[in-house]
Amino acid sequence: MIARLLLVVLVILNLSAAAWWLFHRDTAMATTVGANAVPALQLADAAHAPTATTTQAATIPADAVCASFGPFADATSAEQARQQLRAQAIRVDARQVAQSGRGYDVILPPEQDAAGAALLDKLKAAGIKDMFVIRDGADANGVALGHFGSPDGAQRRVAELQGKDFQPHVRPGGQALFWLDVAAAAGFDPAQVRDAVHATHGERVACPATSG
Repeated sequence: MIARLLLVVLVILNLSAAAWWLFHRDTAMATTVGANAVPALQLADAAHAPTATTTQAATIPADAVCASFGPFADATSAEQARQQLRAQAIRVDARQVAQSGRGYDVILPPEQDAAGAALLDKLKAAGIKDMFVIRDGADANGVALGHFGSPDGAQRRVAELQGKDFQPHVRPGGQALFWLDVAAAAGFDPAQVRDAVHATHGERVACPATSG
């Protein structure tokens, strides 16, 4: 009887030792795998998400001269002017202003043998009136031949011009215009710079308040 009891106790002890060994083996393996594990996959959108950055605006001195130049008909001409102004300015900010009103603009783009004033003279010789030369933008040196509130009015103007061997195109009115706001050192003269950057307007304005 005693021998049988001892046998049962030995079996229980052996089973307990085996269970303890298996448990600690699994724990050790899990720890090793965790230490050498490959980093978790990151979603493509998260991996390539842009990091937010803060740009420190240039400080505007108390005696600075501020001015606004424009309007520029498109972003390309505004960027070209901005690059020119950067050489003389402390700060150049671009802003976009939507034109009020809607409608249709009739435009005659520059020709190979005539642009700007020469194209204007050619139109006048053909008896065309009510027009002006476009100074900047995609149609620079072309001629604006009227703004119309309806497509029918614009089409009549186009037909008139086509009857005199001109090929104008119609552009939707009300497109956005671009302005450049400049802060420069004392002595900066907007009037001298205006023509160089092909801006119709270039006047002094109040400088924006700066927080300090």
